[in-house]
Amino acid sequence: MFDGGNLMTFFNWLQKHLQTITPSIRPSQRKRRGRHFDYHHRKRQFLETNRTAPLHPDETATSISKKDKSDPEPAKIVDPSPLDNQHQAQVIFSYLDEAEIPIAKSDIFHGIVGDKIQFKIPSFADYYLTAIDNFTYQFEATNQTVTFRFALKNGLPVMIYCLDTDTGQILRSVQILTGKLGHQYRLTAPEIKGFRVISSTGATYGQFDRQTHGVIFAYRRKNWETVQPVEYFVKLKNAHEVFNNPQGQTLKTGLPANIIIKVFARIDLADKSSWLNIGGFEWIRNTHLEPSNPPLHHLIEQITKTSRNPARLAGTINFVPHKAIAIFNKPYGKKTGALMHGSRVSITATIVDDQNLIWYELADAGVVPKAYVTVD
Repeated sequence: MFDGGNLMTFFNWLQKHLQTITPSIRPSQRKRRGRHFDYHHRKRQFLETNRTAPLHPDETATSISKKDKSDPEPAKIVDPSPLDNQHQAQVIFSYLDEAEIPIAKSDIFHGIVGDKIQFKIPSFADYYLTAIDNFTYQFEATNQTVTFRFALKNGLPVMIYCLDTDTGQILRSVQILTGKLGHQYRLTAPEIKGFRVISSTGATYGQFDRQTHGVIFAYRRKNWETVQPVEYFVKLKNAHEVFNNPQGQTLKTGLPANIIIKVFARIDLADKSSWLNIGGFEWIRNTHLEPSNPPLHHLIEQITKTSRNPARLAGTINFVPHKAIAIFNKPYGKKTGALMHGSRVSITATIVDDQNLIWYELADAGVVPKAYVTVD
């Protein structure tokens, strides 16, 4: 059904189209036919015929030019063009270790071509970044893959010490063993000429981690058959030479007869000789002596007096390289410290005992035998 407005529009449209068609009946007949009862039926037939049948070629331009501009045109359905999809881009971030093995799940980012990528390089506790392949900071027209390459961090080191168990001497420089976190290590004692390994302290196998590990290999001289820690006193029947080691170098001063000294260790060698440690790096032969009780007042029975002469001298400790001499509170007194070979000293006095042994009194340091000091 038509309402009033639509009906008027329809009549206007019909009138325009009828003017382009040559009438087939006279006007008087057209009026009469217009009053016929089937007028509206014929009008509908006319409209359907004009909608489906093409117009005469001469009428096409006129019909299109006079078409009501208010009639809506049907919507066009357009297939998406491949060019529209080029505005979308994808970037894959991969994280690989030195063996090309992923250390984390890849990250995938989507965006518009030309846009900047909002991305922060992740950190991994056990790895550090070494290189970046195909790095980009914005989305490109083609999909991209960026590879971040990481290397496994080193664990904290394993420290290897080689000690002479009998003297405490370090036989070689400390070795530092390093490796990747989680990697295994296994240690064997280094070969040292003239020594044999008797024990070790610390884990000789394990894995590198976030803790420092220490391994101590204890050595003993090959010709030392038995070593016994002892603690007793002996009285020397004869004067004794003092050595830096059993069968080692002779030191500059010896020990007089009748002195009572303390023994800290006994060593029996493969040649059946026996040696006694009297402190530090000082050794005497286990001959011409006898067990003794501790002295009541003095470590040497024959000393009755000393003479002291003030002096102003300077010198250098001359003992054995990399070793130290003992410092005493007085001649044959108690040990109060030690000085390394090569140390500089100031001498404030000389002291002579009744066996004509000379001692140097050091500034605020005690006394040492003269033989261990080279005076400037």
